[in-house]
Amino acid sequence: MKIRKSRLILFAPFCLIPALAGADEFMFEVASPVAAQGFVSKTAAFVFRTAGCTDPDKAQISATAEGVADGTRRNLVLRVTPSKPGVYAVFQQWNSGRWVVVLKGSCGPRQAGAVIPVGPRGFVREDSKFFTHPATAAEIEAALKAFPEGGYK
Repeated sequence: MKIRKSRLILFAPFCLIPALAGADEFMFEVASPVAAQGFVSKTAAFVFRTAGCTDPDKAQISATAEGVADGTRRNLVLRVTPSKPGVYAVFQQWNSGRWVVVLKGSCGPRQAGAVIPVGPRGFVREDSKFFTHPATAAEIEAALKAFPEGGYK
C-alpha cells in the first residue's frame, strides 16, 4: 500500500500554486472555497484541483461521501461542480454525523485518490490522506475511525 503524505497546497487567493510533484504524478490538491476565485464555488465545503494531468478536461473525477449518521453507515454519490478547467467544488450534501469525502480520479493510465474528513467548518486539512490509487475500503474505514471523540469542531 503506497500512501503519500498530505500534499495540501495552500492556494493564494490570487493564484494557484503549481504542483510540487513530478510531471508524471497525477494527484489532487485541496483548498478552501476562496482559492477557486469564483462565485460558483463560494459556498462549497471545499475545492480541489487536479495536478499532473496535461489535459484537465480529460480527467475522470468522482466523489462520494462515506460516513456514519444516526448510528448507520451511509454513502452518497456527490455532485462535483467544475469551477475552472481542472478546478472543482464539492458542496455539502450530507447530514450531521462523521463523514469523509472520497475523491477518485484518473488521467489516462494514472490514478489518484483522496480521503478528506469534513466537519461543521469544512474539510479537515491535517487529517486528509492522498494516494496514487483509488482509496481502498480499509483506508476509508481507517479515516472514519480516526475521528476524534465528539467529532471535528
